[in-house]
Amino acid sequence: MTDVRLATSADAAEIVHLGALMYKAVGAKPTPTWAVDATQTVRDRLGKDLIGMVIDAPEGGLACCGLVNIAPRLPKPGAQAHHMGYIQWVSTAPQHQRKGYARTVMDALLKETDDRGIEVVELHATPMGRHLYEELGFWVKGDNIAMMTVRGRDDVPWPEGEGL
Repeated sequence: MTDVRLATSADAAEIVHLGALMYKAVGAKPTPTWAVDATQTVRDRLGKDLIGMVIDAPEGGLACCGLVNIAPRLPKPGAQAHHMGYIQWVSTAPQHQRKGYARTVMDALLKETDDRGIEVVELHATPMGRHLYEELGFWVKGDNIAMMTVRGRDDVPWPEGEGL
């Protein structure tokens, strides 16, 4: 069994490195400025409203990581909990992929949300991760349409075929 542990602030730079690999895999372009800001944000929030699970790489650094944001949620009919979890940055270093590390990290993150009584856990999946998440009980929501806007940024174009 692979040892998974709770991330500490000392892991922040390695977590951001793995997060950057995940973003690059889906076509995003992390910048050095993003990395500095993300590292400080992860360092400041870990153990508070951000919970991280990591697997150490035998050669040093991290082999895999995953984070869950814990956020207040307005009461919803039928829901007991008033917090939700949003999983982000589940990422495995290329040399450690296909070893079950992402599943181990996800199991630990979901146990953490269960222990906190969090009923609703959401994530956005890459095509590569979708099968794992479906095996863990996630499904594609069909009761609404996911929408977003980026405010105050003229340099962010609308995706092809989107917008008004």
